[in-house]
Amino acid sequence: MNKTHQLFLLFLGLLLSAGCLSGCIKDDLSDCPTNVDPDPDPDPDPDPDPTTGTLRLALTYTMHNTQEDDGTYVDLFSQQVRKVDVFVFDEAGHFVQQITEEAAPKFAENYTKEIELPGGNYQFVVWGNHYGDETDHNYDDEADLLNEGRMTLTQTARTTEIEMLTDSLFHGCTPQQVTVVNGEDQVVPIDLMKNRNDVRVVVRWREKGMTEGYCTRPEHAQGITATLIDNNTTHDFLNRIVDKQEVTYLPGHFPDWYNPYFHGEMEVYPTEQEHVYVADFSELRLMKDNADARLVIRNVEGTTVYDRALTGPNGLITLLDKYQTQEALDREDRYLIELLFECEHEDEPDEPDDPGTDEPDDPGTDEPDDPGIDPTPVPEDPWSAITIVVNGWTLIDKDIEL
Repeated sequence: MNKTHQLFLLFLGLLLSAGCLSGCIKDDLSDCPTNVDPDPDPDPDPDPDPTTGTLRLALTYTMHNTQEDDGTYVDLFSQQVRKVDVFVFDEAGHFVQQITEEAAPKFAENYTKEIELPGGNYQFVVWGNHYGDETDHNYDDEADLLNEGRMTLTQTARTTEIEMLTDSLFHGCTPQQVTVVNGEDQVVPIDLMKNRNDVRVVVRWREKGMTEGYCTRPEHAQGITATLIDNNTTHDFLNRIVDKQEVTYLPGHFPDWYNPYFHGEMEVYPTEQEHVYVADFSELRLMKDNADARLVIRNVEGTTVYDRALTGPNGLITLLDKYQTQEALDREDRYLIELLFECEHEDEPDEPDDPGTDEPDDPGTDEPDDPGIDPTPVPEDPWSAITIVVNGWTLIDKDIEL
């Protein structure tokens, strides 16, 4: 290749290069390639719709007789309830869950139990102081629906004789279904009711013909035993007595610090007097129309000498004007029943003759016993109380013979 040809090729290459460069440095850049950024991230989705709502159960205990100066009832929840079990049921009445919380050592004032649930309609049942060694429910095995729920004294699984209770069972529920709205908070009040009653029976005697004072012979008090008969050991989850089975509540003794709650500031309490019979009982809820709740007293032979209904049309408690409604019974958790009976004592026998001077009967003159006389003692008639006092209110059961 000659030198002229080489120069021509070099010159042609320079022209081509200049043409390319001029396309990107001219004022109109529309023909120039541009750097294109990738598409930015799309806007994030807005907050998803909430799928649960928050419910706060405001638990109180004002169903009692302790009042403030302004007449309102004191909230004793934090003083008397140490454990709560909340049972949740859906709109169809099916059991959803059980939520348990224990105080450490006590619940705060104005306590609320927070529960988070999917939106829907629910009903709530609350049991206070439910402990497995004393009460048992059936949602662990057989029950599913609200109307199938049962809360029962565990002692009934092995006996019909119920010893003194150690805990006070409480119940409360929402009277109707509550609507939980997703994303919303709401407060639902539930006031609890105590299902335990403490009963003290005090029995004294007065000699026939006397109008005051008491017989001080201890054999009267030593010769009787009192029991309470009832059929209230099983409640449904709306606090109604169901599956009735007659049981006997056995007597015991409350601790000494409990005496003032029954008798005030007496100098000598009946529990300290040997001629006074005192029996303490703790039993479940008393129902106004239940004539099967009874006080029964037996003598040492086991014979029933006194049998009176506690509630019902002729009950010792419900005969009083103060206890004519179920609410009045539910507000009262302590009953002092004082009975006064008559007694009669024969004069002290004369001194027996000197055995050394007693002449035997002539065997030929001994007359046989009259066959018409039955040597068997006549059974004792049922007792009638002279007076009955229930929580300071007096009933007259029998007139005093003067």
